[in-house]
Amino acid sequence: MDFNLPKHYRHFQRYSEIAQIFVKNGLGFIISQLDLNRYLPFSKRLSSTEEPPSGKRLAVRVRQVLQELGPAYIKLGQLLSTRADLFPPIFIYEMRKLQDKVPAENFELVEEFVKKELGSKYGTEIISIESEAVAAASIAETHRVVLKNNKTAIMKVKRPGIDKKIGIDLEIMESLAHLAEERKLFSSLIRPVEIIREFKRTIKDELNFKGEMANIIRFRSDFADNPYITAPYVYANLSTVNLLVMEEIKGTKLNEVGPDHPHNKFIAELGAKTLMRQVLINGFFHADPHPGNIFITGEKNITYVDFGMVGRITEEDRDLMALLFYALLNKKLNMLMDIILILGDKPDQFNRRRFRLDIEKLLDRYYGSDLSELEIKAIFEDLQYFIYEHQIRMPQDFFLLFRAIAVSEGVGRDLDPDFNVIEVGQKFISEIIKDRVQAEKILDRLGSEIWKLGRKKYEINSKLKAILDKVVKDELAINFKHTNLDNLIYRLDVVSNRLAISLIISSLIIGSTLLIQTNMEPRVFNIPLLGLIGYTIAGVLGLLLVISILRSGKY
Repeated sequence: MDFNLPKHYRHFQRYSEIAQIFVKNGLGFIISQLDLNRYLPFSKRLSSTEEPPSGKRLAVRVRQVLQELGPAYIKLGQLLSTRADLFPPIFIYEMRKLQDKVPAENFELVEEFVKKELGSKYGTEIISIESEAVAAASIAETHRVVLKNNKTAIMKVKRPGIDKKIGIDLEIMESLAHLAEERKLFSSLIRPVEIIREFKRTIKDELNFKGEMANIIRFRSDFADNPYITAPYVYANLSTVNLLVMEEIKGTKLNEVGPDHPHNKFIAELGAKTLMRQVLINGFFHADPHPGNIFITGEKNITYVDFGMVGRITEEDRDLMALLFYALLNKKLNMLMDIILILGDKPDQFNRRRFRLDIEKLLDRYYGSDLSELEIKAIFEDLQYFIYEHQIRMPQDFFLLFRAIAVSEGVGRDLDPDFNVIEVGQKFISEIIKDRVQAEKILDRLGSEIWKLGRKKYEINSKLKAILDKVVKDELAINFKHTNLDNLIYRLDVVSNRLAISLIISSLIIGSTLLIQTNMEPRVFNIPLLGLIGYTIAGVLGLLLVISILRSGKY
């Protein structure tokens, strides 16, 4: 029961853990800037004199802090690693090192949790669960189970109590983000509140296994016509928000397959084409296609697993992405500029001339190079740095896509040293562009645009009519709302309390001084007892006030 206490009191212990971990890793200056010194033990409030780190040292320490803080913060760091438009390359590089692997939960707790989730289905639909986890991460772990038909399956089960832990951390993150934004701790490009809101949506989706189940079902449907690509069958009747029961995939992980595989060239090209189809045709893609999440089953079939992280791209953005790759690979300067500026948000002080010169310089690095000599990973890294330098905010899925294609290139080259994802991509994109300029496709899109224009007109007319009705009826009102004042109110409370105690101390000293000059009885050491008591109380209150000021770190 929290009795509606403010968050910083309800979660005092967690705030204290966070503050101490920051100080331990040499980031005490952040604690001071966020005014969290009050959550530190007294001895640590006076000891931090270390110069704030910068560059790589800062990035490494931030990664260490996030790793130590646990699941929610690790996931936050992994999200930040996809935002190459907001953070410098060294920070992105460090965030990609965050590991989400922890020891498995006590099996008795897991089994008890599963029994509660499944009810009567446990023991009838699912006969048994293997006690040893197949894999374990901070949010969930997987166990092999035996179904009633003696088939084996894989159960992904959420760690008991993880929702509450992450919920507390999300509340704290939100409070700190508002505080950081109020105090302008970051550049205008980085908006902490917006980042945390985006992260909340991401992690809440990941905590809901029904969402992952829907992702798997959609992927299977998207590739139902391809005999070489699939994902695990999902037992929907046994799956819940906290459990996901899937077909057990028996094959070889892609990271265990090498160039000696008899179908290595076919698999390398199939993987690249599959990703491009996901992105440029389906608008729905597996956003974490590292080799551990891809199995080779049968002779040359590919099965994708782990759909906790997926990307989605609108129809309009799919066209822009296809044109972006086309412009990048064919060095179409004006087209590339326009597409980046359409996809992203420019800063207020945007220098278009410098933007054009820099993008021309970027493309010149690859001038005259043969396709077989180019690496998509290197091109994307250059493009990401270019976007960061010009402070253009891009959609998150844009960078998820870049990473997925770069991973696909690395996997393809591990399978086939002669593999070139750019050659495959150029052919694929050329086919898409040809397909989309067909008369019937153009008419279809024109019809969609006319419908959107009509819908916008209807929406605008409806809103204008509603406003005019309120004006006519004299009901139009403007509401002002104060936000993010919790910390200011807290500081005002502290200041007013200290002033009140200072006035009480002053009054006690003055009153006691007047009393000891009288002959009032009783007396101790020939001093009036009442005056001595007044001095004692004033001294104790003064000492407590000094300790409070020292502990706050504001002196």
